[in-house]
Amino acid sequence: MTGAAALTLSAEPYGTPARLQARIALHELGDPAVEDFHRWTWRFVTAPDDAAVLEVGVGTARHWRVNADRIPPGWRLTLSDRSPGMVAEAGRALAALGRVATCLEADAAELPLPDDAFDLAFAHHVLFHLPEPARAVAELRRVLRPGGRLLATTNAEGHLAEVTALLRETAEAFPAARVDVPGRLSFDLGNGAALLCAAFERVERHVREDTLTVTEPAPLVRYLLSMVYARDRDEARAIAAWARRLVARRLRTGPIRVRRVSGVFVAS
Repeated sequence: MTGAAALTLSAEPYGTPARLQARIALHELGDPAVEDFHRWTWRFVTAPDDAAVLEVGVGTARHWRVNADRIPPGWRLTLSDRSPGMVAEAGRALAALGRVATCLEADAAELPLPDDAFDLAFAHHVLFHLPEPARAVAELRRVLRPGGRLLATTNAEGHLAEVTALLRETAEAFPAARVDVPGRLSFDLGNGAALLCAAFERVERHVREDTLTVTEPAPLVRYLLSMVYARDRDEARAIAAWARRLVARRLRTGPIRVRRVSGVFVAS
């Protein structure tokens, strides 16, 4: 699994799409009969057919790819991310969909955009990555027109707890490596409403819970390695071998069931 091992060598979590794609791949193990999370969030989208629409932290643009059939042709899209690699990936994704979008490198806490410019904004699993999520919330309120809506997705405490336990074991086994073991988020389903209410008049919360069933080791190993930052190739190979053994050992007793609890805030 040299590809998985190579993931551990980049010091920048989102400099390229590779780490994010590994994390998304695990989530795609969900029951195919259950509606995709990004399609589920579209239930709460309300905007004119000619809306100006912004997404901050666009990542790989998966939200747009899975909802390609739902995007009104008259929407004017602006997609931003702090990572130039993600901006390039988003541009390619939208071009493949035959859509025109303005793609720009920007920090969500300091948007180079005018006041009252957008009817709708998305912030998918991005606000908790920011040093000061409240600043980004204020910026999103600034660039939204009166009556505009923000859809901000995040997780609940305990989301992917089974994966977090494996990451904790990895961190204990390799104390010199950087292992991003998730802790309490600065913007989650428990505390996010308070942050949003500081800038928006109305905030609704919608929660969805389901379970991933892991039967093959590769997606889970790749996810674990996407959260690890090795110092050199030897350490990367050692951690990759450890992760494969760890996951294989867990799977000997049957499938690994991973609980997901995520949701969306709708602020206006």
